[in-house]
Amino acid sequence: MSDIKLFVTHTPNRNTMRIDNPLFCNVIAGSDFQKSPVPAGVYQDNVGENISSKNKSYCELTTQYWAWKNVKADYYGFCHYRRFFSFNPNKLKKNDWGIIEYSALNDKVMEELHLNEKDMRSYIENYDFLIAEGIPTQKLLAKSVYDHYEKAPELHIKDVKILLEIIKEKYPEISDTAEAFFKGKTFYPCNMFIMKRELFDEYSAMLFDILEEFENRVDMSLYSREGYRTTGHLGERMVGIFYEYLKKKGGYRLGELQIALFQNADEPVEIKAKEDKNVVPVVLAANQNYVPILYTCAQSIVNHTSNERKYEIYVFHTDIEKESQKVFHEQLERDNVRFTFIDVTRHVSGYRLEAKEHITTETFYRFLILDILKGYDKVLYLDCDMIIMRDIAELYDIELGNTLIGAVKDPDFMGQCNGANPATGKYCREVLKIKSPFQYFQAGVLLFNVAELKKVTTVKELLEMSDTGIYKYSDQDILNIICEDRVTYLDMAWNLLVDCNHERWHEVIKFAPYYILDEYEEARKHPYIIHYAGFLKPWMKPDEDFAEEFFKVARTNPYYEQILWNMNTTFASEVAYGITAKEKLKRKLKKVLPKDSWLRTVARNIYYATK
Repeated sequence: MSDIKLFVTHTPNRNTMRIDNPLFCNVIAGSDFQKSPVPAGVYQDNVGENISSKNKSYCELTTQYWAWKNVKADYYGFCHYRRFFSFNPNKLKKNDWGIIEYSALNDKVMEELHLNEKDMRSYIENYDFLIAEGIPTQKLLAKSVYDHYEKAPELHIKDVKILLEIIKEKYPEISDTAEAFFKGKTFYPCNMFIMKRELFDEYSAMLFDILEEFENRVDMSLYSREGYRTTGHLGERMVGIFYEYLKKKGGYRLGELQIALFQNADEPVEIKAKEDKNVVPVVLAANQNYVPILYTCAQSIVNHTSNERKYEIYVFHTDIEKESQKVFHEQLERDNVRFTFIDVTRHVSGYRLEAKEHITTETFYRFLILDILKGYDKVLYLDCDMIIMRDIAELYDIELGNTLIGAVKDPDFMGQCNGANPATGKYCREVLKIKSPFQYFQAGVLLFNVAELKKVTTVKELLEMSDTGIYKYSDQDILNIICEDRVTYLDMAWNLLVDCNHERWHEVIKFAPYYILDEYEEARKHPYIIHYAGFLKPWMKPDEDFAEEFFKVARTNPYYEQILWNMNTTFASEVAYGITAKEKLKRKLKKVLPKDSWLRTVARNIYYATK
């Protein structure tokens, strides 16, 4: 069995993800600059013979030098904490730049990339040299590799000429290949490769000899920060030259592997349940564009908290900025109220999660409660398009017994099924296949019986159901299917649906069974939670139902002016949902211009040419 070592470079002082796989060796590139404690099981490139101190110019090559001088193996491979090879024998869909892209790494993605020891070992041992799949320079908006380097804003093309001079002087046997590589139209990115020991020794000896001579000849003292990384940039081109040289020479088993890029590579936050019975755990979900509305909802929660209880408010998100989080911590936290922002990118990566109509993707994040907050027996979930009028501890304290969830019946859905929109009734029978539409609940306010729910379903199952795309009301439909006959129904005042566009009450809900209409009208007299569900909201149209309650809170928070600005922009409704006009156009274009297609490449080239 071959001794395979794939070195994964990590940036100093960052807690980035590490794959649990015996073939991967995690190394801090530039360990001389490491100030934070070194995580267990992570190597440092400043031990033994090394050039760790040169990391600012050599970049990840300091890891390669350390491995070459200090580690023995049959195969040496190199990748990055955000970029890994795909060992899937089938080609996976690429982005415009020729790379597979994921928001983060999780079990689903690992399976798709075949990042397990057995499949990786089987693949690697069939080759002498594997390199990152070449990208046509046309995709990089360049005529050649040389042109691509010349267009890099902080690099200097004279350095390529010096590199070629050094190669011609010291390694004339590869000089023609080097010249042809730069004139060529294929670029091998990211300095990622896997080589057998003999080739790796030959390549490393040549590479570091050439780069050392380059640094002796070039003064980079006035280069910009990116320009100072020139040595690393040239090293990235060198591996492509060596690959082309071996192709030309012949006699080697050579291959190319797709690269997978992960936008988020930070280690996930681990949440431990608070054992204090006085704690009320609450989950909200939003994106950066929705922060003003999220804040207003959160403020209304805090306004009605009890000094006798503790409130742990968890915000699930993928893009809320640190500065925005800081506002919540500074303005809303109390001795008994704490906000924790949890980036869930890693949990949802690899799933489409396409919400329908005005519903946002964040609605699916409530499923993640079963994993992220699994230590709690019970968790309260609230949508953000709400104003809270009562202490949510009263809601949290409702006993669920062995039911799976606490929720409010949906009078809108029942009105549709009972005559306002017969198609909804048909959908309920034929797609949802639940026994009665008059047991259907609204998912904006949910009291999760976490312990019981985990016995009947998993986050993976829920997300896979979402990916089918067949559910009109997204995760709400899915939860109604999963929880059928095991629901504790709450007073409708805990989730009062507003009369959206002044049409819902008298044009839809009035068709619901009389007792449902009675309950709805009674709840309107004393709402505990006002839910602005629907395509129009007070921050989009200020005369909406119960809008005055929203603005009572909004007027007193730091986002009030932003809310007014959004309301007055031409695309206010789209901004409120995190979809700018430009993004909306891009989404439409992506549907008609498939990824990695010739048509999309042409369109992108035209765009950048006229930008």
